[in-house]
Amino acid sequence: MFRDKPTAYDRLTDAISDIGDRIAELEGQIADRVNPKPSTFERLKREVSRLPGLPHQRSRWDFLSNLHLPSADDARSQLDRAQRSLRSGAHEVSDHVREGAGTLRSYLPAITPALGSLRLPAASDIQALRRRHRPQGLLDHVRNNPGLSTAVVVGGVVLAAGAALYASNKIAEHAEEPDYDVVRKEGDIEIRDYEAMLVAETVKGGYHEKARRLGFEALYNFIRAHNRSGKKIAMTTPVLQQLSEGDGKAKGWAIRFIMPSKYSKSSLPAPETDDVRIEEVPARRMVAIRFGGVFNASLASKKLMALYNYLADENLKQKGDPVYAFYNPPWTPGFLRRNEILIEVES
Repeated sequence: MFRDKPTAYDRLTDAISDIGDRIAELEGQIADRVNPKPSTFERLKREVSRLPGLPHQRSRWDFLSNLHLPSADDARSQLDRAQRSLRSGAHEVSDHVREGAGTLRSYLPAITPALGSLRLPAASDIQALRRRHRPQGLLDHVRNNPGLSTAVVVGGVVLAAGAALYASNKIAEHAEEPDYDVVRKEGDIEIRDYEAMLVAETVKGGYHEKARRLGFEALYNFIRAHNRSGKKIAMTTPVLQQLSEGDGKAKGWAIRFIMPSKYSKSSLPAPETDDVRIEEVPARRMVAIRFGGVFNASLASKKLMALYNYLADENLKQKGDPVYAFYNPPWTPGFLRRNEILIEVES
């Protein structure tokens, strides 16, 4: 229910408002007073307006023609009245404040027990509350949700695989492969007839992977014209690797890039370093086995054994060492890679 009796705060507000109204009324009365005797300011204004040679200055004083200051007696009288009014208002405000304070003291006995039961939270409680309501970062949110973590990992793998597959397919679309005719096919094994081709070759020592990496760099510099003059040569697939022998003993690994079919030996830019040479490979028949995955010694041995078993079963005579062929860039995921091992046989 609403109360009809005003509170101490309401009475205090009314008193202060009344004081403000009285001061405003007093200021209006002082401003409206007219003194029959010209004041010093009025006389000074008139003297300035009569100065010779300054006719244009008179209009600047016209707006002062109706202004008059009160006399000293009137001003003193009005000041005394204002002081009495202010003292009266101050006493009234003081009475209202004392009344409000008394009212507040009357409520203190009822409020004090409630205040005594209040307890400020400890620092540990505040820290726990902050941890509980701390905004979770994206990483924390993922960690705290196993299902979401799995989805993110799977999604990342799919995106990475998709990007790698897209890049590999784009390279494969523009990379020329050597032509061959498939004579026979049994599962992952094919008998192929290759046409003659030109290859750029370099020989590198070391284990299989290291030699291929070093040989790839040397041949890539050659086709991109980094260490020679002339135009660039388009990249082809696959990159070939085979043991290199000289004088009856191995010298290392021969790494080869197949040159685009539009070139002849005379039209092909000549290497300007002894590290790379151009070789002509005659037409030949090859038995090839195709497989995916990351190439390693264990996988290569398994596939090579399958190839040897096939040669034995078909009574095919081997010529030379196996050739390892790699069709994909290094960033291609293992399950998307295409690897082959080829062995030349007699036709």
